Amino acid sequence: MKKYTLQRVSSTERGVFGVLIDPEGTPVCCTLERPWLDNQRNVSCIPNGEYGVVKHNGAKYKNVWRLKNVPGRSGILFHAGNTMKDSRGCILVGQKFWKDGVLKSRVALDTLRDILPDNFELTVTGVL
Repeated sequence: MKKYTLQRVSSTERGVFGVLIDPEGTPVCCTLERPWLDNQRNVSCIPNGEYGVVKHNGAKYKNVWRLKNVPGRSGILFHAGNTMKDSRGCILVGQKFWKDGVLKSRVALDTLRDILPDNFELTVTGVL
């Protein structure tokens, strides 16, 4: 199974910024999460660790990915959004950073739909 890395690079009051990296070490997209608040549901990023990821089609978010076995959490998705207001603990994707979040989120998500497998392993590491 392919292994991707989410390398967190910065944490501010505007969120936790990171880079999704493919198995060959190439950056794929930028990410934005809520700041670390002890893994509290809906308001915190998830803990660093290793997670299985599967394709997800829910009522609100279609053709995205869901992390499995996040301690004390469920429904953690990779999906489109530009600022922390767009996330309840999920991982937002974008093509580039800006001071309040990420830009071109839907374009980044469409790119991921073309390149990410339906199932993969994810290592989350870095700043909390």
